[in-house]
Amino acid sequence: MDLSGDRAVRERRAIASSAARIGAIGSTVSSGECALPAMALRQRALEHNLAVMRAYAAERGFLLAPHGKTTMAPVLFRRQLAAGAIGITVANVAQAQVAFDAGATFVLIANEVVARPDAATIAALRAPGRTLNCLVDSPAGTARLDAGLAEAGFTGRLGVLVELGANGRRAGARTAEAAVAAADAVNASEHLELVGVEGFEGALASDRSPGSLDAVDAFLDALRSLAVRLAEAGLFAQNGPILVSAGGSKYFDRVADKLGPGADYAGHEVRLVVRSGCYLTHDHGVYATNSPLAGTGGPDELWPALELWAEVLSRPEPDLAIVGLGKRDTSFDLGLPIPLARVAAEGTEREPYSAAHLRALDDQHGYLVLDPGAPPLMVGDRLAFGLSHPCTAFDRWRKVLLVDEDDVVIDEIETFFH
Repeated sequence: MDLSGDRAVRERRAIASSAARIGAIGSTVSSGECALPAMALRQRALEHNLAVMRAYAAERGFLLAPHGKTTMAPVLFRRQLAAGAIGITVANVAQAQVAFDAGATFVLIANEVVARPDAATIAALRAPGRTLNCLVDSPAGTARLDAGLAEAGFTGRLGVLVELGANGRRAGARTAEAAVAAADAVNASEHLELVGVEGFEGALASDRSPGSLDAVDAFLDALRSLAVRLAEAGLFAQNGPILVSAGGSKYFDRVADKLGPGADYAGHEVRLVVRSGCYLTHDHGVYATNSPLAGTGGPDELWPALELWAEVLSRPEPDLAIVGLGKRDTSFDLGLPIPLARVAAEGTEREPYSAAHLRALDDQHGYLVLDPGAPPLMVGDRLAFGLSHPCTAFDRWRKVLLVDEDDVVIDEIETFFH
């Protein structure tokens, strides 16, 4: 191995990262046997959430193609597929490759594709038994994708969905008329065919207040109306039901109500594909508050499956503990980690610990402020933290530790972010 230059530095870091995890399987993450910080995924909660969402989708009559960008973990993709998901949703063509390699036969790129190299990758990913769809939202984007496929030697037609957006938000046609223009461009193209419509209602709101739910419902009504308008105009490919896709992890109940089997599509056959991804691990933050399957108190309630373990590195002030986790290790965009449990430095007994809060994070350090009268913390104590927003937690880790009910590591789950 050439260990000179910048490449050598990267390889040494990769070796060190792997070495730090060697022997982790069979060890106990809470007892100090694993290198910390470490992100753990609880097996029992994972299995529970898979079963809950499978039953929910069956009951509400939608198909599930969970967003793989949440975890980018092929092992978890395969579990979702085995639990009834029809495929995997991704954000770009690199992620599509990972999903197909994991065994998915249906992949939805829930994004526009306009670059020539991406079109070439789409052409290369084509294979018997595979279905790949992506989004368009304008004649200009449609033309670029079509030209890229032609340059790559693509034959036949790639299925695309017209994306409906909202003013000031991310991609998507801003009006029904703009969406129709994109659909017309698809029908005039050489290598594309229109198979459905798509939207992301999660861009409209961030909570479940009445006003937020009204905004979400209005958007979903507009998406349904767009599907009917395009169908009445004869713009969909005539090789199957119309695909209608929506559903992040906050409002999939509204999506099922507004776009599912009970919706009025003027007699046109529709398949609703929901893309929720965070149900798999749930969390202790944003989805614990906003998921329709949070706080139900019943067997259909999702369980938080992610924990981040870190040690107390310093006690420099009476009410301050410096812990060994920071922005490099955890999500922080939708809330800081929440302390859940403590294990004494020389102990093995896990006990609840919540009388503290993280005030701030540096790159590798967390500022944990203890409440008045909080149980003491000592240097070397280990703490488990609950996380908010799995989508920006998994991408910090090459390997996530799958643990059983005793915190024993039973597997190391690899992630494939780029």
